This record gives sequence, structure tokens and C-alpha cells, in this order.
Amino acid sequence: MTTKINGTNTAASPAITGADTDTGLSFGTDTVNINTGGVTRATVDSSGALDVPTDFPIKVNGSEKLRIDSSGNVGIAATSLSNRFTIGDGDLKFFNSDAANNHRTTFIEFGNSSNRITSESNFGSDGSSNYTAGYKFGTKNYNGSAFETLTPFVIQANGNVGITKTNPGKVLEVSNTGKTNTSCCFMHADGSDNVRVMGLRSDRATGGTNAGMIEFFRSDGSKVGSIQSNGSSTSYNTSSDYRLKENVTLISDGITRLKTLKPSRFNFISDAETTVDGFLAHEVTAVPEAVTGTKDQVATADDVNDEIKEGDPIYQGIDQSKLVPLLTAALQEAIAKIEVLETKVAALEAG
Repeated sequence: MTTKINGTNTAASPAITGADTDTGLSFGTDTVNINTGGVTRATVDSSGALDVPTDFPIKVNGSEKLRIDSSGNVGIAATSLSNRFTIGDGDLKFFNSDAANNHRTTFIEFGNSSNRITSESNFGSDGSSNYTAGYKFGTKNYNGSAFETLTPFVIQANGNVGITKTNPGKVLEVSNTGKTNTSCCFMHADGSDNVRVMGLRSDRATGGTNAGMIEFFRSDGSKVGSIQSNGSSTSYNTSSDYRLKENVTLISDGITRLKTLKPSRFNFISDAETTVDGFLAHEVTAVPEAVTGTKDQVATADDVNDEIKEGDPIYQGIDQSKLVPLLTAALQEAIAKIEVLETKVAALEAG
């Protein structure tokens, strides 16, 4: 077997003498210690087909570093190759330094003509020492003329994480940007074990000190409600400050409206063994703001967000806490009537 150096045939060294013989080029030999600096050799097929190499290993200082097998699989620091590309113990690093702009960028892309998955690390890419961009993992979708860049997962240098949020201002921010028909978050406890779906803990919640657990905001970012806990209890709050309200009048027909309510006892179809007190939502006409939905409503189209299909029932709901103001007003009216009667009775008895 020969190899060519600068176009000239040269005898192979060492010569092929039998199966599994290594043949190729050696270079950088240390004649004092007899150490070969680098070796590129083809391993000949042990079947005896001496002209057909099956593996092509590359050795450095006598130790194999890279191998290409007969199937075209490539291995770095790995000799058993079952995949197209295999890396043994160690790190894989892609690094691009741009000292002029004080930033480093790592970029990996996988995909085809229709979609791509990208990975990017970008620190201070604005040309300053503001290291905030962090690590991005995202996808690119082809819109027919160009790839649209999306960044659904970001880890900033300060540790903040964003899901479809490119510049998260909190430890974790989740947004459904670009997916307006999909919920931001859905949690499911699989199986029948009694495990919590979500747990909330605040070290501030101790003694009588309240700690915010969940806050609710309207579209302009103004807070409209919260759930708070202290060392012994939890409160569910909705906006009620007088500065948020106008046209305030006292309820004067509490008893009249109260009498339209129809408290009932019933069981839910899904739990036939349990009887509870409550209301039928569509009958609570005295306090319409306590009821959500419409009587006998059904879905007119599939709704992936609510996991319902066309024709499915959309059930009404009720927030029974919203009945408290009416109950209070009716009770006050009743107390006032009782006090008038008591005064009259006392006057008759004294007379």
C-alpha cells in the first residue's frame, strides 16, 4: 500500500503484514524518547481484505482522539460509535470573541428548510459592559419568504428566566407572545396520589405580617386583586379603595332583593353522595355581578385554550362572596324594623 506526499507515491510505513494492521502517516517523532507526536492511520479489516480500511483513527501522543468508522460515524474521545457524531467525556464549546464590542456569542443551529432550532449566548452585545442578554434557546419558523426569529427561552446573566420573554424583569416571566390562543401556564398532577399542584411560601408571612402570594393585574398593569398570607391565615382581596369609586349610594332595597334569592340544597352530579347548600347561578338575578356565563350556553366553535369543542356546554359560575353586601343591607333593614317595633312595644308596656 502506498500514500502520496506532494503527489509522489511513497511506501506505507509500517508495511501491511496481516489483518488489523495500522497503516498511515506518523509525524513529529521524538528520537530521544521515541514518542510519536501525531499519527494518522487506517485500521485494516480483520477479515483479510487488506485493501479496505474499516476505521480511521487519529492519535495524538499515542492516545486516540478522533475516529471515523466505515459507516461515516465520527467520534471524539469515543471509540464505540453508534450515532453519526459522538463525543466522549469532556466539554463541547463553540466560542466567538469580539473584543471590540465587549461581547461573546455562541450560536448553534439545527433545522431544515422549514424550521430551525437555535441556541445563542450573547453578553453585552450593545457594545457596552451591560451584561444582561444571557443565554437564548429558540426556534425559527419559515413564513414562506424568510425565517422569523423567536426566542421562547432566555436565561439572563443575572439569572432571570423568560419563556417567550426576551428581557425578563423577574426571576421567572412567562408570556404567550405570538400564541394568543394558548394559555400561559397549565399544571397537571398526574396520577391519583394526593400531591399539591402548586405550593406557595413566603418567609415574610410570619406573625401578623402579610405577604403577597398572588397578585392580579388588568391590561394596563394596575393591580385589581391579591391573595395574601400571614403567620396564621390567608386573605383573598379585590380592589375596594374609595378613591377608585364614584356614584356611591346606600342599598335601600336589601330585603326586597334578598327575597328573590332561592337558597337550595343539592348534590353535584359528579358527587352524588354529598349534599350542599347553595344557589342555581341563573336564579341569582338580584346580584348579577356574582354570576359568570350565560344560562344554557354551548360552545359555537372549538376552543383549545379552554379545552372545549363545538357543542360542549359552557357552565355558569357564581362568586357567593359578592352576595355579602346585599345580605348585610337586608339584615340592617330588618334590624331597623325590629328596633322600631321594640320601641313601640316598650312604650306600650310603659304606658
